[in-house]
Amino acid sequence: MSDQVVFDFHMHSTASDGTYSPREIVDVAVAARAVSIAITDHDTIDGALEASSYAGERGLELFTGVELNTDAYGAEIDILGYFWDPADRQFLDMLKKRREGRIVRAKKIIEKLESVGVKISYDRVREIAHGAICRPHVIEAMVEKRYVADQKEAFEKYLGLGKPAHVPHDKLTPEEAIDIVLHAGGLPVIAHPGLIENDVVVEKLLQAGAKGLEAYYPMHSQAEIKKYVELAKKYDVIVSCGSDSHGPKRKKSFPIGSMSAPVSVLETFRKTLRQAYENHRSA
Repeated sequence: MSDQVVFDFHMHSTASDGTYSPREIVDVAVAARAVSIAITDHDTIDGALEASSYAGERGLELFTGVELNTDAYGAEIDILGYFWDPADRQFLDMLKKRREGRIVRAKKIIEKLESVGVKISYDRVREIAHGAICRPHVIEAMVEKRYVADQKEAFEKYLGLGKPAHVPHDKLTPEEAIDIVLHAGGLPVIAHPGLIENDVVVEKLLQAGAKGLEAYYPMHSQAEIKKYVELAKKYDVIVSCGSDSHGPKRKKSFPIGSMSAPVSVLETFRKTLRQAYENHRSA
């Protein structure tokens, strides 16, 4: 009998830039035979909270998560935060400010696009976004007007690093994101470390307090998975497993539950997250 189990701790709902509603995510995860999930929307836990009771009804374990995006070291570095009980007021206020910052960022992107002849309206982007405004919502408006064919073209021509309409994330550093999650009683995990393409930076963030690596990830090779599992052992941190699913209609979106990992990975994650919460509550 295999000790592999399907669980998925990295996915996005319509509360940010996913195309599945939180309840739909639960249904899809159950159909994929996932035993545990975490919804990790950008700068909001609304999707996870909305899905919580329904997940319980369907017998699916669900953890509250969030993804904090940062720009540092010449790359986009994402920190996943997981919570047993996300009730920290300071943390929730920070998320609110981040969502407000996304509005400012979207408007700046739209202004830059207009300066190079790509004319879309903020009102249309706001209509497309059900929750936090993210770049895929801007891209949908661009595709509607046939300025680009898809997300890949949008990033290559306009929105990627060094492109004419690129606007960086706010000034939050990955180290600050890690610290914020820790102080809220959560577990900060470095998302898809292989995509950072710089293991010196990955180790720097582990030294700064990150408590895990998303080793099991669809775009990681088997060699990379093994490497990050070993790196996690070196720093005595956990490893995690996630698809980074954004649902259908999103370019290069992997299906919910498309990754599996040893059951011991899930058990260690659950135990470590619970301990982080207990430590925070008793501090």
